[in-house]
Parts: sequence; structure tokens; C-alpha cells
Amino acid sequence: MIERELTFESDGLRLAGILRLPDMNSDQRDGQPAVVLLVHGSLEQDKDGNLLQKRDGKPAFKKNFFLEIARRLCKAGYAAFSWDKRGFGESEGDGGDVFAQARDGRAALHALRNQEGIDQERIVVLGQSAGVYTACLIAKMEPQVCAYILQGGLFRDYRSMMDFNYARVARYAEKCPENLAWVKENDLFSLIIGLNLDRIEKAAMEGKAEHDLVYEGRIWKLHHDPSCYLPENAPSRQFRHIRKPVLIVHGECDLNVPVEDATLLRDYLLKEGNKEVDLAIIPGADHSFQEVPGDEDLRLRERMTLESFHRSYSSLYFQVLESFLDRSLK
Repeated sequence: MIERELTFESDGLRLAGILRLPDMNSDQRDGQPAVVLLVHGSLEQDKDGNLLQKRDGKPAFKKNFFLEIARRLCKAGYAAFSWDKRGFGESEGDGGDVFAQARDGRAALHALRNQEGIDQERIVVLGQSAGVYTACLIAKMEPQVCAYILQGGLFRDYRSMMDFNYARVARYAEKCPENLAWVKENDLFSLIIGLNLDRIEKAAMEGKAEHDLVYEGRIWKLHHDPSCYLPENAPSRQFRHIRKPVLIVHGECDLNVPVEDATLLRDYLLKEGNKEVDLAIIPGADHSFQEVPGDEDLRLRERMTLESFHRSYSSLYFQVLESFLDRSLK
């Protein structure tokens, strides 16, 4: 795999990216390689797909998700491009909402179309998690993208995702004193959010972004974008822009976004007239397509502590990606 640093500008900010290209030992295809643009989900992430945030002072584990995707794609004869999100890693700025991230994605596409050594006419957008939403916004602005890969994306409204994530933690903590003690030690903030979902939604609908959540006499600060709850911003309203071949892929054991959302998305796209829709549910895989333990309680604990980042990636997941690219780009 050959790595080429590539910086580009978006909204006047310098963003740091990396273009990874297949080397001579890869499965070469005719002509220049097609490129997969890797679009981040939420939270602070670098170009390799690592979380840069800290939870309760503990550094997040590196999982190199985008780096691993790039390695597999390059071995199969494809190129991959990713970048440090604005405000993190080597990129300028102070973060940004999903609309800023979509503009960054569009700027990345424009930068790729000026690069030598790749097929500038064959670019695929891969959105991971909240990056699926971003991919839809990119599709609205850049309809000439060849194909889309939508991974672990939310289809229903934002509150359903909050319930799925945080109410689960509250229910787990309420099962017994031992569970409660463990959650308070390892992921207290998720518990506090889970106990205040109605309050957070009500405040968000009133336009409030800053929340004071009280637990055991202590105030916890939460910044939460209220626009997520607006009906016009619902994920289900954005997918109409996806008009090209699309692969929907979801981990069977995803604890971030319900696996049922993948089927709902598939059915919606077919109903809207997109005849080239593939759906793949990866057995025994989580939100990042890493293999999960059989025990559900252990699975939840590993997610809360990020220990799941140490687990192996599903080989089937990478096979599905390569198969889709071979078919859609032939």
C-alpha cells in the first residue's frame, strides 16, 4: 500500500487527508484504481478512524477502522481516501456540525478529482454511522458519485437512536446493585443521559443545546445539537438523494443503531425507484463490524468501556465490500 498525504481546503480551513493506493503486489485491475471516500461518523476522529476523545480521563483505544478498510481495499486493487475531521488531528478548525462535515466531504471529492494515479470518474462514497447522513448530503450536492456504501446508518428519527443507546444502559444498571456499581464506575455519563432522555428531547425541541443534568447531587454538562430532533432533519428524509448503486451493510449485533433500520432503508430506496440496492447483515458483528462475544451483558460492557475495539474485524464484511465494488464499478 502506497500512502500519499493530501491536504485540501473547506470553508477556508486546511484539512489533512491521506490517499492510500494499491501497490504492485495488489490485485491489479485495468487502468487507474477507483477510489473509496471514507466519511466519518460522529465524535472526534482522525484519518485512520480512531476516536480522539477521552472518556472519564481514559484515552480511547485505537481501532484503526479506516486504516484497516484502506488496507483491504488496496490489496483488492482499489484506492481509499480519508481525512482528520476538522478541529482534530492535523486539520484546522474547531469541529463542526453534520452540514459542515458534508461540505468537507464535497471538498474532499473535488480534491480527489485533481489527483493523478486514480480514476477520477470512479469515486465511491462510504459513510460510516452518522457518516451515512453526511453521505446523503454529499449526494444532494454531488450527484455524479458512482456508488454509495452506507454502513450502520440510522433510518428512523434521532430519538429512537438515543433510546436504543442510552435507555439500554439505564435498564442494565437497574437490574441489580452490582450492575449499577459497574456502570457508575465505567460509563456513568451514559447512565445519566439514559435517565434524562425525555428532558433532553423536550429542551432540544425548545432550541436548547446546553443541558445541566443532575445525578446524586452533582451537575453534569451536556452539549446536544437541537437540530437533530427537527422533523425536517430526520434521517429518513435524506435518503431520497441516493440515486446510484448502493450497498447497505449493518452488523447483526450493532448496539449503536438497530439492525432493523438497515431493512427499513433498503425497502425505502426500492420504493423510491432505486433498483440497484444491496443489503448485507454481517452475522456476529457490531457497529464497526468487529466480532462480538456471545454473552449479551459482556457485549454491552465491552461497548461501554470500548474494549470491543480490541476484537477482530469480520472477514465477511470486507468480502462484502469488495464484491459490491467489483459489481458496481465493472
